[in-house]
Amino acid sequence: MGKKGIRTQRFQRSHRDGFSLVEVAILAVLLLVAVGGLSGAVLSSLRLARTTEESALCDEAARALAARMQTQGFASLFRLYNAYPNDDPGGAGTGPGAAFDVAGLSPRADDPDGRVGRIVFPSVDLAGGAQALREDVVDPRLGMPSLGMPGRDLNGDGDFDALDHAGDYVILPARLIVEWRGAGGDRSFELDVVLTQ
Repeated sequence: MGKKGIRTQRFQRSHRDGFSLVEVAILAVLLLVAVGGLSGAVLSSLRLARTTEESALCDEAARALAARMQTQGFASLFRLYNAYPNDDPGGAGTGPGAAFDVAGLSPRADDPDGRVGRIVFPSVDLAGGAQALREDVVDPRLGMPSLGMPGRDLNGDGDFDALDHAGDYVILPARLIVEWRGAGGDRSFELDVVLTQ
């Protein structure tokens, strides 16, 4: 080979001998970005899986509670599941009450009773903590009055009134609410049901 060929080989060999410090630094940064992105995606996927599991637990627990309520003696449902323990059919504090737990879920930090679930009826509080089941409670999601329209006729007498129907209802609307501290922060779930005889 001539001198020209030898020079070309030396020039090429000197550039192939290794990476420069700048090239190594750029590769390291790119590798860190890729690993960071992959780690973030894996963590997000795990959080999403836990959130989906929590939502399924809520849905299952609320539907199971609604089914259990439907199998109870209908005339005593309101007294069994309202927030006033003194009117429980078997004596004060013998009913399940308005609060419930869901296995696998933790209550929010600001939850007053430390239980994730509660049941809400179209009722108003009376003196001493008693509750009256009323047709005039405004709650459109439960079919209760809104925009001047009458709500559900709880006792089926054809009249809409402001009387207590805890002793003569034939339909019982309820909202089952679950509020918990989950993998993605504070979460809630609501199921509206109408229980009938």
